[in-house]
Amino acid sequence: MDRPQATESAPAFRIGLIGGGREARSLHAALRALYPDRSVARFSESTLDVPDARLAAWMQALEVVFIATPPAERFRVTEIALREGVHCFVAWPPAPALQDLERLGRLAEEACVEVGVSRPLRFHPKLQDVRNGAPPALLVYRQQVGGRGVVPWHARLAEAVDLCCALARSSSVLRIEGEAVRGGPTWLEAVAFGLRFHSGTYAQVLMWRDGDDTTPELYLARTGWHRWLRLEASDERLTKAEVLAFLQALAARQPAPVSLLETLQVLRIVERLMSRLR
Repeated sequence: MDRPQATESAPAFRIGLIGGGREARSLHAALRALYPDRSVARFSESTLDVPDARLAAWMQALEVVFIATPPAERFRVTEIALREGVHCFVAWPPAPALQDLERLGRLAEEACVEVGVSRPLRFHPKLQDVRNGAPPALLVYRQQVGGRGVVPWHARLAEAVDLCCALARSSSVLRIEGEAVRGGPTWLEAVAFGLRFHSGTYAQVLMWRDGDDTTPELYLARTGWHRWLRLEASDERLTKAEVLAFLQALAARQPAPVSLLETLQVLRIVERLMSRLR
């Protein structure tokens, strides 16, 4: 099959989307916006009982697959795609454990394909000029997280740490310190922690449980410069931006904007942090 001519904004690939639910719908809307005149192959049924051979056969016609299956299935589906030599863009979290991420990284390297991980907050338009300049000396992140039901603290902390790493231009930390306030024996009410990055940035994060989710707020500063930002934006806009960035990186033969290696480094920081909060 001949590849269609790429446009400047959205490179042309043979693209598929696998999965259902909110994340798959968001990705499908982004792909339809980027490719209004082309169809995207869909595999929307549950993959739980679908044999590996059937999934592999479906992927053989693709160059890029967007994976938004339930978290328990993402590792298996991504592994199948990598064995078929297909570039992958995977919803968060891409794998259940660090060793699974390491395995996916090895498979991607052997297959010479890229795996991108969804981290839409990195692509907020208010952060564009921040990321184009020097890393901040000080970064403060604060957010109220919804207090109803169980708060997925690991995922919340990973999102905050990932954004700190992106803005600090580093996934390596010299020092981690943190404190948690417990509302009972099994849940947290608030978390505060600090990260000293090798790049020189010091990041301070405060997250507390109450009411509804609020928009993340950032304060960034270095000598002669500072910014105070509220990261308000629609999910659709951010998803479209990260999908486009991933496809443009593939077309330019560059690493994925948010790679498996970066994801692995972020989750290692989160594991170290969690050990201090327990």
